Amino acid sequence: MLPWEGEIWDEERWEAYLKARRRQLDRLLEDYFTFTRYDPYPEGASSDQVRAWKTRLRVFLQERGWSAEAIDGLLRAREERFFSEGEALFGEEEETLLPEAEACRTLMARARQLADTVQEWANRLPGTLKTSALVHFCASLAQIPLELAEGHLLGYERETLGGNIVCARQALRTANRALEALAELRTAPYMTTERYHRLYEDVYELRNALALHVQRLRARFQVGLD
Repeated sequence: MLPWEGEIWDEERWEAYLKARRRQLDRLLEDYFTFTRYDPYPEGASSDQVRAWKTRLRVFLQERGWSAEAIDGLLRAREERFFSEGEALFGEEEETLLPEAEACRTLMARARQLADTVQEWANRLPGTLKTSALVHFCASLAQIPLELAEGHLLGYERETLGGNIVCARQALRTANRALEALAELRTAPYMTTERYHRLYEDVYELRNALALHVQRLRARFQVGLD
């Protein structure tokens, strides 16, 4: 039974739960990447070699205290390319969506497109010009669609809607951080006035759309529709 089943959690309770879950996920990923530093995934290897690698990973993580359930989830995520493809979180066969869910999918696609466009531009810049502010700006934009996806997967029923709202709020905070990072790039040698204003407008409009999304979800929570 999931911890929220049969209960209506408010945003505060959901935020505490999701923070604890993210801390646990961060620790699991840290252990995973520690393992792969000396035993990387065998790309292009035979199925027997891949199975042997998974067995070694499983033993390593079990020795670190991780449950079989946590390890199985990590391996599924590895196979589904969760680490790099936000679109894989949404199935192609999904039934007709609620208005709030459809809005979320549209918003996520918009955020993904903006993140990809900015990343392509940043990749063309000389390495000597890639400051921490630029890295933070790109990373923040890439994080937004994943945070929206996490909320979407929690769902729109009243039992889980509080968690969805928390994820949408986090995406909104991330957009604000992206704007702060962009402000630091205004005087960068590669940043023209035209490009800066275009980027600012795109991120600002995305931030406002995220704020409206949070309001939509809160309105649905208050109405209590299922």
